[in-house]
Amino acid sequence: MLARQTLSGVVVPRVPTATFVLATPFGAPLRVEATEHEIVACDFTPRRRAVAPPPGHALLLEAQAQMRAYLAKRLRRFDLPLALSGTPFQVAVWRLVADLETGEFISYADVARAIGSPGAHRGVAAAMGRSPYDLLIPAHRVIGADGRVKGAHPHSMRRRLLAFEGLRVS
Repeated sequence: MLARQTLSGVVVPRVPTATFVLATPFGAPLRVEATEHEIVACDFTPRRRAVAPPPGHALLLEAQAQMRAYLAKRLRRFDLPLALSGTPFQVAVWRLVADLETGEFISYADVARAIGSPGAHRGVAAAMGRSPYDLLIPAHRVIGADGRVKGAHPHSMRRRLLAFEGLRVS
């Protein structure tokens, strides 16, 4: 069960009410979990079979439509409500990165400066590594200041996503 802490300190459970799994060309299907009003998780899950969203679950049907548009290269940025649950620093990082469009890069250092924490590029990298939203928060578009993809194996999901989007980095 996922949870978030409100400003009053009360923990509000975020139990997914529905899930769907979308086949992708990246070597792993994408699993999406949601409540009625927000996405609570999205991750590449090896060895899962595609499962359609439940009929009548408007949010998951919209998520499926946006993901199919992305795979058809007709979507530049996802516009879905995400249940961002993390430290204020992590949430600031995730919000900024979620606004990147296909074809845009940003460095870890630039993210740190943009959220008012210059010098926190390692914290940005850690926040991206903890994001529960594969693809929806495009961590693959965050690169090193030298223009290189950091911490990614040559056949990693990050490199597959960059190649799919036509982005060339070293």
